[in-house]
Amino acid sequence: MTFPCVDEEHFEVTDDGDLTPQWYMQWRHVATTSANGIQKTYNISGGDQSEDLVNFQVDWTNDTPIDVHAYVLLTRGGAIMTNNVRNVVYLETYFGQASGASPSDPTASTLLGRFGGGADLGTVTGPNRTIFTNHQLRQGERTLLVGSTDVLEPGESIKLRVRLRWAAHFWETLPIATGATEAELSISTGASRLDVFAYPAL
Repeated sequence: MTFPCVDEEHFEVTDDGDLTPQWYMQWRHVATTSANGIQKTYNISGGDQSEDLVNFQVDWTNDTPIDVHAYVLLTRGGAIMTNNVRNVVYLETYFGQASGASPSDPTASTLLGRFGGGADLGTVTGPNRTIFTNHQLRQGERTLLVGSTDVLEPGESIKLRVRLRWAAHFWETLPIATGATEAELSISTGASRLDVFAYPAL
């Protein structure tokens, strides 16, 4: 039996004639992936120190018969950065996005944001010494939209990659007054998660 007044791409007609929306005719959580947090300690007077800490990607292919809008949310866990007087440091977040019939894996090269900083309490004289300090920065868990919302035809895919980068720049060369025994330069990134959501393109 056919149902000429019903778009069967949008509605399912049961055996008794009832109409039910197709399973894909709603806003849906369609894919997820995550990366564990990283904890590292660095040399407090080791010069510029930069490295990638986390690099991960989420993929999803439109497995429905209709066009859909798809977008990605990034959830970042709480992060803690401990710094000393000699450095300015940042935890930077980069992303890359691709979509289409057979998209290549993107490179996470677009800066999304960063947190960090440094401290300078000045110097003491006789002889010159930089004033000791440790300071700690904390950032709570948060979720944000990353990249664009793309329209995917049936069979097309979306890919989004995120990279967390540690960037520390050493600027102070004077010895630290009273020594640097308790100085610390470290990062705890917190875990990260990528979630893809989709809804019909009507």
